[in-house]
Amino acid sequence: MPISVDHIHSHRVFAASMGTLPYPLLSDWDKETAKSYKVFNEKGGVAVRSVFVVNKEGIITYLNTSFKADKKEDYEAVFEELEKLM
Repeated sequence: MPISVDHIHSHRVFAASMGTLPYPLLSDWDKETAKSYKVFNEKGGVAVRSVFVVNKEGIITYLNTSFKADKKEDYEAVFEELEKLM
């Protein structure tokens, strides 16, 4: 599930700009999730773009705290890890 520190209204605008999304966007408005995963930038008040894959047991099996949305290899690495969970 994608989680962002943006407000839910920002998520609605983003989802509308994409046409539709096959999954919900979760809002971490209080920033507790970003802080607990240690990807919150206190100085900027934003979360570092990151990807975590968490298995059914709640164990992080993959993480990338420098995920680049325009980098094909970053997506491929995530999909590869997700395949292992199936």
